[in-house]
Amino acid sequence: MTAQPTPVLLVDVDGTLIDSYPGIRESFIHGLTANGVDLPPEETIRGIPGPPMMDTLRGIGLDGELLDRVFTSYLDHQTSTGWLNATPFDGMAGLLDRWRDAGVRLSTATSKSEVSARRVLEKFGLFGRFDVFAAAQEDGERRSKAAVIRHALEQLGEPSATVAEGGPTSRDHILLVGDRIHDVEGAAQFGIRTVLVDWGYGAQDEHDRAWASVPDTAALGRLVDGWLRDPAAQGAQG
Repeated sequence: MTAQPTPVLLVDVDGTLIDSYPGIRESFIHGLTANGVDLPPEETIRGIPGPPMMDTLRGIGLDGELLDRVFTSYLDHQTSTGWLNATPFDGMAGLLDRWRDAGVRLSTATSKSEVSARRVLEKFGLFGRFDVFAAAQEDGERRSKAAVIRHALEQLGEPSATVAEGGPTSRDHILLVGDRIHDVEGAAQFGIRTVLVDWGYGAQDEHDRAWASVPDTAALGRLVDGWLRDPAAQGAQG
């Protein structure tokens, strides 16, 4: 009889474990105003948590030296004071403990910088609950969600090739828990399904593209319990 692989949960940070939007917003506005850049519409600002900040800045039309200056100003503010303006979402610490007790291997999978992610997780007592820490590099190529997921898989000893590179087309024993479309798209490159949480920053059309969507931590706990019993089960919305 073939042994079943150990279940793995990849967990996003911003909008999933931590409500970091207030601090990210402050740092984003600081980065722009410190370099004489006009602020975009509020709707655009509300969408900044989740994707890599360089992608967000390019999306509002910045490039070249100005892009680099704004990003540096954002990062300096975020790593000095912005990261402090955050709070953990109720119930998530308990779920991490519950999953660990059930034998699940836990890894972060965040586009947040390594310094900021580690600081905020340690501040709220969450860092030590993870077997693997995977975050974006401040200076380096690991910035996209897909690159972070690859890094997590490598540390977990899982095949790290994407589907396009000949990797597994499905990995029933792995789920990613996140809140944005970038989580869905990044995980899909590796044949990994995604659960999006309603308390994060994603719009409804992003949730519609996920394997499953949950309204609260109680529902997330029930969904993961069901997945542990039957990893190949279909997802659920709502």
